[in-house]
Amino acid sequence: MNINFAKYLIIVLFLAGCGKQETETKDYGFPKNENGSLNVSLELSEFKNYGLLIDRIREITCNDSIPKIVIKQKNIVRNVYPIEHCEPMIFDPDEKHYVTFRKGKPYRASTIIEIQSDSLGKKLTKDFSYYRNSNKSKKTDNYLVIIESERNEKVNGIEKFLTDLSQEYDKLKTEKELNISFWEVMPYTPPPPTMENEKPID
Repeated sequence: MNINFAKYLIIVLFLAGCGKQETETKDYGFPKNENGSLNVSLELSEFKNYGLLIDRIREITCNDSIPKIVIKQKNIVRNVYPIEHCEPMIFDPDEKHYVTFRKGKPYRASTIIEIQSDSLGKKLTKDFSYYRNSNKSKKTDNYLVIIESERNEKVNGIEKFLTDLSQEYDKLKTEKELNISFWEVMPYTPPPPTMENEKPID
């Protein structure tokens, strides 16, 4: 009788302890301390394709609000604030910052080399480090990742990539921002043909 009661008490205490576990919230990107009422939460599962996702991010930004991609896990919520500007900026980062998504998998820009999750820690410090003055002898200003894909691609795999990336970023224990942007892969347009009778310009 006493043994059964002890077992019952242990189970009750275990369940009570599980119920008290708090959910941790982590933010990535800028801003972190803005008015929360301006935030518009997005979940990647809401979007049928990549084009709808980037259109929605742009729409929120252009209406003076802040898009926030929410990734929910057990006991942790990760909020990713993507970089977006309503007015396009003249900005040409190094190709090493790009991650191209095709068929749910991340690849190095303009290659068929898949990015493995166990390589993200090294890529953060080597490829994703961003230096405003292109002077790598100085300390990293922040970390920049540009996710790109074609409009008709599915968003499959992006949430896992963001989760793996943010976990590796957490291990760095740095105060430098992890900035993530979502761009559309621009279709390649060949140069116009040269007219045979066109004279070269001196």
